[in-house]
Amino acid sequence: MEGIGASTTEGGRYTLPVIKDPNTGFVVADSLAIAEYLDKTYPEKPIMPRGAEALIGLFEPAYCSVAYGKAVDFILEKTLEILNDSSREYFIQTRLELLGEMRWEAVKEKAQHQWEDLKKGLDEIDKWYQKSGGKWIMGNTFSFADMVVACRTMWWNTIFGEEQRREFHSWNGGRWARVLTDVNVECGTDL
Repeated sequence: MEGIGASTTEGGRYTLPVIKDPNTGFVVADSLAIAEYLDKTYPEKPIMPRGAEALIGLFEPAYCSVAYGKAVDFILEKTLEILNDSSREYFIQTRLELLGEMRWEAVKEKAQHQWEDLKKGLDEIDKWYQKSGGKWIMGNTFSFADMVVACRTMWWNTIFGEEQRREFHSWNGGRWARVLTDVNVECGTDL
């Protein structure tokens, strides 16, 4: 990523997502920074509603904490299962540092009991959507917050087995699969 001019993000590492705008050549790393850049450069369809930038900036960390803060070991263990051999060692090393653990077995052990914690976390997020009065987290206004939810849903669709994915999609009246579908329609994507 250094070769395309990407800067490091938190922790001094190169992380994804990164975009290189083909129209300007500008390179941006970090999802929130990308959203801010796109809104500034292409204001005709904002994803950071005017006046809500501070709240939108707080949404992703709040979502991560509430939705899966108590299930992070489970999510990381499931992610490890799909990585290729060359990525596994680096993933384990960096996640052990992040979690303050010495052995992956400790993470694996905690992960066995966190599926229900993920459901409870998403039950709380579902309440946020219910309070919004619309299909988006900001009611009838599509925003970066909904993209955050859709991206996590896409990640989990990738790492969960078929049975877990089916159960996940049934939670909260099918909300998570529906948010992903709605974001795909709104953005013209196929996540």
